[in-house]
Amino acid sequence: MWDDPARLGRLSRWLFSLAALATLLVAGRFMTEGFFPFRQVTVLGAHQPDTRKAVPEQVRRLRGGFFTLDLEAARASMEALPWVSHATVRRLWPNRLVVELTEHVAAAAWNGQQTLDTHGRLFRVKPWPGLPRIHAPEGMQLEVARRLSEFHKVLAPAGLRLEAVQVSPRHSWRLVLADGVSLELGRERMEERVRRFVAFYPNTVRRIGPVTQIDLRYPNGFAAQRQDVKGKAKARPGVKTAGMNRTRQA
Repeated sequence: MWDDPARLGRLSRWLFSLAALATLLVAGRFMTEGFFPFRQVTVLGAHQPDTRKAVPEQVRRLRGGFFTLDLEAARASMEALPWVSHATVRRLWPNRLVVELTEHVAAAAWNGQQTLDTHGRLFRVKPWPGLPRIHAPEGMQLEVARRLSEFHKVLAPAGLRLEAVQVSPRHSWRLVLADGVSLELGRERMEERVRRFVAFYPNTVRRIGPVTQIDLRYPNGFAAQRQDVKGKAKARPGVKTAGMNRTRQA
């Protein structure tokens, strides 16, 4: 081939044409971005301070104009932010970019490491004091989030708040309320048992005084552990289990 002037000429013309086409494409891209840049960026749904601070930096990193911006890459860059659960990025003629964000709504601290949102998803934000503390086997995030919502709907009207939830490897549930009372729920009929607790708890306190622990794993009642004025468990005579005052409620 190298001693064939005609073939060398065709190859040279082909390479020149390819280089010219690449140059035109690059120049066209720059011209398009120059003539059709984004003049306005609107961000909706950024409520968390960390998100409001991070979004402008993410926007500055975007490359492209109205016709050349990679919307999928832009969306992925927004969803990489810790608080962002979902993002949509769209163009509005002639020069506007709209970014709509949906942020996680924190529900609890998950195993002391991550934060669980109300949809059962973990996100990369360090838990903070005040969130209910969850200690449960991995993989139970969705069920725990659903149960938390159920418990809150039952407890909140009675002025009660969850402090912690513990789920054993055998999926036995224990709730700890903000006033320090722990509720043993077992592995079934959890919401029903919490409703029973709310219904009879005030009367139980009036009858036997403050309690520290209530075992609701009984078909028609519960066992309550009473606390004396010094904060120690106090047994009622005639009860075999030390420290347990069993109150039967139909």
